Amino acid sequence: MGALQVKQLGTSEPRTQSQDSRDEILKAAMQLFANRGFHETSMSEVAREARVSKALIFWHFKTKEELFVAVLNRLLEPYFIDFAEEAAMDERAQIEKLAESYLSFVRDNASSVRFFLAQMLHDERLSESLNDQVLKLYSGYRAMLVELIARAQQKGICTRRTAPESAAAFLLSALNGLLIEYLFMGENAVDPEGAVAMVGEWLFGAPPGSSSTEGGGAPAA
Repeated sequence: MGALQVKQLGTSEPRTQSQDSRDEILKAAMQLFANRGFHETSMSEVAREARVSKALIFWHFKTKEELFVAVLNRLLEPYFIDFAEEAAMDERAQIEKLAESYLSFVRDNASSVRFFLAQMLHDERLSESLNDQVLKLYSGYRAMLVELIARAQQKGICTRRTAPESAAAFLLSALNGLLIEYLFMGENAVDPEGAVAMVGEWLFGAPPGSSSTEGGGAPAA
């Protein structure tokens, strides 16, 4: 299944020296772009931070814009989830994993996400390509949620009778709201585990024997 199935990071394939140097360049560029901004960061600074030659950076990336797009792609990688190796997971577990991966990534990379959003909103030269990437990703993420919710309803797992498209839209709105909370509240924001539990309860009802969440427990179907 899945509109977002791609090979996950951390596979057992052997890494090459070229891959390692590219990773170091991306790490350095991500930090510099986040702290100084795109226009104020030079390729020479990236080379110093990554401890590589400037020529090696240009071997991997022809321009600073190309490096920037590669950094953004790296930021987006955690949103791609491949369930090919998770065939035993039911729909509830897959939906909860989608939500947890999203929220954990935002929590752990708040400064980079803030930078990413700022670039989308304020840099006209880059915004069109960024918007295309984000919209493609967002559409795939939403399609995956719709598919999982529909299957869960068909199996009688999901107690929520809302149309799958509307339920997925509501969940994405809630996740986006939590993203903003993480950016502003930091450690005081809702923890991912608690948010995932609320997602599960909203769609599937409270687990047997558990106490309901604040506000009256699982809504009626």
